[in-house]
Amino acid sequence: MPKLPMLSFVNQNDKRHLVIVGAGMAGSKLAHDLWQSYGHLFQIILIGEEANVGYNRILLSSLLANEISQADMPLVDMQRMSDGGVLVLANDPVTSLNVEAKTLTLKSGQLIGYDKLVLATGSRASLLPIKGREAPNVMAFRTLKDVEVMTQLTGCQNICVIGGGLLGLEAAAGLVKRGHKVVVFHRSNWLLNRQLDEEAAGLLLNRFKQMGIEFRLGESPVSFRQQDDGRVSHVECQHGESLAIDLVVMAAGISPEISLAKAAGLETNRAIIVDKKMQTSHADIYALGECCEFDQQTFGLVAPIWTQINVLLKVLAGEEAVFDIEPTPTKLKVSGVHLFSVGKIQPSTEDSCIVFKDVGANHYRKLVVNEGILVGAILYGNVADGNWYFQLIQNKTNVSNMLDLLVFGEAYCCPQVA
Repeated sequence: MPKLPMLSFVNQNDKRHLVIVGAGMAGSKLAHDLWQSYGHLFQIILIGEEANVGYNRILLSSLLANEISQADMPLVDMQRMSDGGVLVLANDPVTSLNVEAKTLTLKSGQLIGYDKLVLATGSRASLLPIKGREAPNVMAFRTLKDVEVMTQLTGCQNICVIGGGLLGLEAAAGLVKRGHKVVVFHRSNWLLNRQLDEEAAGLLLNRFKQMGIEFRLGESPVSFRQQDDGRVSHVECQHGESLAIDLVVMAAGISPEISLAKAAGLETNRAIIVDKKMQTSHADIYALGECCEFDQQTFGLVAPIWTQINVLLKVLAGEEAVFDIEPTPTKLKVSGVHLFSVGKIQPSTEDSCIVFKDVGANHYRKLVVNEGILVGAILYGNVADGNWYFQLIQNKTNVSNMLDLLVFGEAYCCPQVA
């Protein structure tokens, strides 16, 4: 296919051309907020590889569970942005980046120049090294298209979900609610092992079992048995069992999408390395969201990514702002399951631990305190005090004078607010 000429723009009072690669949540929100606050400074071009852009990925699990409709999915008003001068190029991924010429080449062959570039390329679902993983009925749970495939399943299908983290559990809950038979493989001995201790995970496990979901903890599939057409028909288990399967959903983590940046010579590690101003190793190129790495950390939750957007907005406008890492709460988006986890969940020898458990009420709390400062909290069941505990952690509030009542929450420690 012959390449098209460089995309040209009508001169809009010498606005700088700012290109955002990636029209997921991070890229779309940045484009929207930049257009609203600094649209007089930039001609904004938003490029996405998906046909659907600007939707709220957080709501995918609710859409799968049939709790919301497609009309609830938009994160930003793309039509209003387009009418306001933002150029949105959907379903046309960037194939190469030339940092010397400051140009991007799209799959269509179009060549686009930039003054400032933001990479918001997100991440891909990690595919475990299992024989048969490339089969047509092995899929991820990352995009609106993935959910569309799942919602089109008819009857009662046998579905294997690999991964007992947030995405895997949300996928399993949505699929079982749609009438399918679901088994979840999770290689750790308890669910959400990065966010929960074993006690809280046990309560969560019982709740999901009540929904009708089967679990195989401490186990990963050995291989997938495929039919002549390449589709997976059975999952081979570690102990010789074979489970008949119609669909496999891979939800065993994510990998930052850095192929474009790496090929262009930007500094990368697990993700694209950025400084406190969200700038990469190359001038005029920035990165944010799941594809970036700051201080050896990557980001998969919304709160720090929203903070990154606020920082980058000011930086691009020539104002002072810096990004810093703060604790971020974890919440599970499954109807009827209430969970809150933040900070340090496994105490070390210098920490003290306060635990409350009410089996009858299915209520569990664990607080980790270090030298009078709350450093971690797990709440299951009643999570009403989650934000209060989070504020105590953020503010490094000394809680030494309320340790006896701390586990019972704000109303007991601060009765004037009750």
